Amino acid sequence: MSNAIELAGVGKRYQVVEGQPMLLRPGRRRQRELWALRDVDLVVPEGETVGVIGRNGSGKTSLLRLLSGVSAPTTGHLRIVGRIAPLIGIGVGFHPEMTGRENVEVNGQMLGLTAQQVRQRYDSIVDFSEIESFLDTPVKFYSSGMFLRLAFAVAVHTDPQVMLVDEVLAVGDLTFQAKCLERMRELQAQGTTFVIVTHNLPSLDRMAPRAVVLSEGRVAYDGPVSNALSAYHAALESGAGGAADDVRVRVTAELLHDDGSTGRSFRTGERIRVRVHATFDDDVTAPVLGLMVAPLGLGMTYSINTTPGAYEGTHGPGRPLDAEVTLTNRMLDTSYAVHVSVHAPEGRRELGACEPLVFYVRSDQTAARGFVDLEGEIVMNGQVVAAPPVRRLDGR
Repeated sequence: MSNAIELAGVGKRYQVVEGQPMLLRPGRRRQRELWALRDVDLVVPEGETVGVIGRNGSGKTSLLRLLSGVSAPTTGHLRIVGRIAPLIGIGVGFHPEMTGRENVEVNGQMLGLTAQQVRQRYDSIVDFSEIESFLDTPVKFYSSGMFLRLAFAVAVHTDPQVMLVDEVLAVGDLTFQAKCLERMRELQAQGTTFVIVTHNLPSLDRMAPRAVVLSEGRVAYDGPVSNALSAYHAALESGAGGAADDVRVRVTAELLHDDGSTGRSFRTGERIRVRVHATFDDDVTAPVLGLMVAPLGLGMTYSINTTPGAYEGTHGPGRPLDAEVTLTNRMLDTSYAVHVSVHAPEGRRELGACEPLVFYVRSDQTAARGFVDLEGEIVMNGQVVAAPPVRRLDGR
């Protein structure tokens, strides 16, 4: 099997202008170098699907721009074999003043089809996009979801050998997202090579057996998705920053399975144990312990804290506090962060907190979406047509 993508020692450098003078106020502009990518080695065989994950600013978008030919590497060697279909931004490749119909014709030819091939596939493209009534409207009036529908419909009808997919699948309704994923699976079966950049780890886990973790422009990990998730979480935490040096309380925590083994991946229904250790610079009596769980980048899903006065112990130098919080996991597929903090006796003033513990939840629930499994059941005409999966008594 030959390789569809080869990168050897690839780097991408940008010149960033600082101190640009305002109009009528002359001044000296300064330039500094920003390396978005450094020494990237990557080989993707034909027909393989690879996910690319990493913190914001880790170089994911720069990598896709290089692969799509939008920009050229500053250093190293890059080689791609086959027709490329890039979905690296909403509306990229579309002219805002042209109608949807006109953009289908132009974009299809830009992606390698002849004018005759575009005409032959036009009806199928329109059917897939589901926006037929808007095709004679200039695309500058389209919503991001409409852009996605049309761009994806054109791209998957160009018989791509290599398909580059950015976070565009995060836009649009769930039904169309599912339709896109199903079409991507069909292309995978036909031998199309995929590079998928996403923060949607559950989708990546279902689409790609292999993942690359980027951290500060370098490849931090390249291997099975299951292990890549831990590397991704480590990269997130390395940039989270710790507490200030002058805090009175230092808090550490770890996540455990029921058998006492540490972990960062849990299944819906499995209990999660959070073991907490706090050291004190000064004596504190009746500290309040709090815990919060939140999906990455979103608001709180759950929080719990001890009531002021419920715990009356005194802790200080040489007398640490050890605690354990047990959670019954009803969360659905995605990444979450646990935040643990220790507060003064009245419960308002924070004395110290641990760095967020990032973990991933895998769910057997295929009909439900969101963050919490409410174990809904749908009955139609007396027939159960949707129900939560049956779980064993041990929660596995």
